[in-house]
Amino acid sequence: MLKPFVSCLTLMAAAAHAQLRVSPLAPAAVPPALKHAGRVVQALRYTDRTGTYTVLATQSGPTADPAAKTTDDAQRADLYAYQYPATGSTPSWQVHDFVGDCPLDLQARFRPKGLTVTDLDQDGTAEVWLVYRTVCRGDVSPSTQKIIMYEGARKYAVRGTSRLPLGGGRYDGGTYALDAAWQAAPAAFRQHAAQLWRQHLAEDPGEDLVK
Repeated sequence: MLKPFVSCLTLMAAAAHAQLRVSPLAPAAVPPALKHAGRVVQALRYTDRTGTYTVLATQSGPTADPAAKTTDDAQRADLYAYQYPATGSTPSWQVHDFVGDCPLDLQARFRPKGLTVTDLDQDGTAEVWLVYRTVCRGDVSPSTQKIIMYEGARKYAVRGTSRLPLGGGRYDGGTYALDAAWQAAPAAFRQHAAQLWRQHLAEDPGEDLVK
């Protein structure tokens, strides 16, 4: 009797995993009903066992900062991410980060291919991953880098810096820390977070900032 029971569990797990479907969405194809701040730079639609969702990653670019205290021409840049259920226009979750009061070079943007979806624990509920950088700097120094992941309503965060080559095999930055939510997460989540960090770790000193 054990073998049929094990086979049933295997089939159930495979079915849950098979439910995840992900498709890219062109920024121009984002439904107008999905209100958001900033310009859409990455978007996708996915379906898991809980439903169908649209996820947007947006950026404002530099704008005047009315709360600036350093100089009158200091700027800020904001980035956002939104997840909308198929049946409504109210986000089920939202991310907002920014750099403000910056009179120097300014960056707040998602990494290329920084929006991805997985089902690493194969429970049928998707994990949505976001990777982005923010910085205000007037020299060659690492950026703040973050990974935000949502599985349902549960949020996980990784915070650290990009890594800059200094020459002679030396580097500046590149370290990161996981927040407390990861402690109870499946090992596959932590492994994937580390893989993503390595994938997006390096920063070219000549990399363009948001202008």
